[in-house]
Amino acid sequence: MRPFTPPPKNFFSHGWRPIGSPPPARLSYHIHILLFVMTAVTTVVAGMVIEGLHPLQQAAQFYRGLPYAGTLLVILFSHEMGHYLTARHYGMDVTLPYFLPAPPPLFFLGTLGAFIRMKSPARHRRALLYIAAAGPIAGFCVALPAVIYAYATSTIAPIDPTTGGLYFGEPLLLQIVGYLMLGPIPEGSALHINSIGVAAWFGLVVTMFNLMPMGQLDGGHIVYAIFGPQARYISRIVIGILLVLGFFFPGWFLWAALGWLTTLRQPTILDQHSPLNRNSRLIAGLALVIFVLCFMPVPLSLGPFNQ
Repeated sequence: MRPFTPPPKNFFSHGWRPIGSPPPARLSYHIHILLFVMTAVTTVVAGMVIEGLHPLQQAAQFYRGLPYAGTLLVILFSHEMGHYLTARHYGMDVTLPYFLPAPPPLFFLGTLGAFIRMKSPARHRRALLYIAAAGPIAGFCVALPAVIYAYATSTIAPIDPTTGGLYFGEPLLLQIVGYLMLGPIPEGSALHINSIGVAAWFGLVVTMFNLMPMGQLDGGHIVYAIFGPQARYISRIVIGILLVLGFFFPGWFLWAALGWLTTLRQPTILDQHSPLNRNSRLIAGLALVIFVLCFMPVPLSLGPFNQ
């Protein structure tokens, strides 16, 4: 009788499985492709609306919605692939991006963004920090050239105080770029940007929301990687600030509720005691700078300017 020889430690990592166990699930790309195509369509429609076109009556001019859709999709794709590639680098089980279509007038920007799902815990604190920060940094690096192009092709026009409309908040980044490229805007005037600028602005909004230092958002993961369980106190402070800001922009109430619900569950890290190195703190500092540059107390407002 031949003696039993135990399998090597990496036995299962090479695709072997015990007799009678179910075969591994096949990776399906269908849902990811379908959602991406749907989001491409809804963002093209949104781009046409932003350009002042009627999507049904002027469908032949769909190409005028492509600059907006292309810019926004590249920003969102870069953000999510930053997460995905970094997670794969650390050997984590993670899904491809899920894009979220939102056809106008349900949501005038044509999408609610995108997300990925991490199916396995981070190996250590450094991995969690890098994975969380990689997405916003990648998206920001794509949005910045779009912002510069939008300002280079923008126009300055007088404000008509009798008209109303939708006005976009101007984060610190846009104020800096605008001042460097155009100088001070005259009193009683406003900057008009093209659809690429709108896409870049939404990319900055996505970056700002994701870098909020609370709950299961990217910023919350970064804070947890640095402070551990004590990060919940930072989340509560941020939630309190958002509740105050909600009186100026009601959308913050929704984000405060989201932050509170996601704070109830902490991220899972296999090695809670691994130290962060100098590069990790530099990455966290870069993410903080990007958050400050993108932050808008009032992202959207309705008006007229004067009553």
